[in-house]
Amino acid sequence: MNLGINYDRILNRAKYKYVIPIIAAKRAETLKNLDELKGITEKKDYVSIALKELEEGKIQVKNSALLDSLSK
Repeated sequence: MNLGINYDRILNRAKYKYVIPIIAAKRAETLKNLDELKGITEKKDYVSIALKELEEGKIQVKNSALLDSLSK
């Protein structure tokens, strides 16, 4: 399942390349848990879906000020 994810667009939204996998993993876990609660057993690539959502701006980075202060 190729969703055509553009990593450069994701970097423009998140700034820090090490934050992107963490955001995607947390969102993928949330998507999986929501499907389990709904009783959906279909296999999906939750990480790709999360990365696509991040690229489209559906996911926002929380505490970006904290990330800015830690990077200095």
